[in-house]
Amino acid sequence: MFEPGFDQAAGLRGEPPVGGPVLVPVSSPAQPARAYEWLCTLATALTAEGRAVVIVDGTATEARSRDRHDGAHLGLMRVLQDPSIAHLEHPLDGADWLVMPGAAGLQALQETAQAAGSQVALSRLLTPFASGAVVLLFAPAFSLAGLLHGLGARALVPVIEQPQSSIDAYGAVKLLDAAGLAPVLAPLASGAPAALQTVVHTVIDTAQRHLGLSLDSWPVRTWALRAQESAIERPRPTHAHGYHGLVPGASRTGRSTAAAPSLWS
Repeated sequence: MFEPGFDQAAGLRGEPPVGGPVLVPVSSPAQPARAYEWLCTLATALTAEGRAVVIVDGTATEARSRDRHDGAHLGLMRVLQDPSIAHLEHPLDGADWLVMPGAAGLQALQETAQAAGSQVALSRLLTPFASGAVVLLFAPAFSLAGLLHGLGARALVPVIEQPQSSIDAYGAVKLLDAAGLAPVLAPLASGAPAALQTVVHTVIDTAQRHLGLSLDSWPVRTWALRAQESAIERPRPTHAHGYHGLVPGASRTGRSTAAAPSLWS
């Protein structure tokens, strides 16, 4: 009854299976130039670990047409509104991973989070995906904050070796921290490691001085393992209250932070 645009039972469907789908939030930057490379690097690393990867692009708006049924351009809003679409995992067009535009669906989920809580919205988001799938939710920091407020989960913030990147990353870190999330910097170099380190150190120092945060920075070689360890699981329903027991990695191992620019589509 609290989910705008969805049927009343949409967020309350059964106990999730063991090894169900998990969510990795990724903050999109103001500069989109390197986003494709950054997301592909993370998705490729997860695929190499044997995980099915779904990228939900919260910066791209879904098509309004509901005529397509092949899944090639399936949008998040359509998936959320159609309970017959389930167990999404691999694309049908031969691509390495499934990519879904999701700006409209993400907006609806934020409304759900505001009305019924972040756990309900998170459960609704993960419901259409197959067990074992890793859902990379790529969206502006303010959207992630609105959807996942108070969950204490890690959120990746991509960082690249451009001066503006420090401003983008710090802004994302500040928003995510204020929303009760744990940002983590995920820097990706492309031939100028010294410049990248300068950006990373600038963000870390600024967050320490102004926010009192000790930011973590994940090297590229560790992304796949750490992303899986800190991914957010679907909340488990209880008979009395509906949901309990989010298991974000940040709550198991302590807070961390992430910042880095990236954009898809």
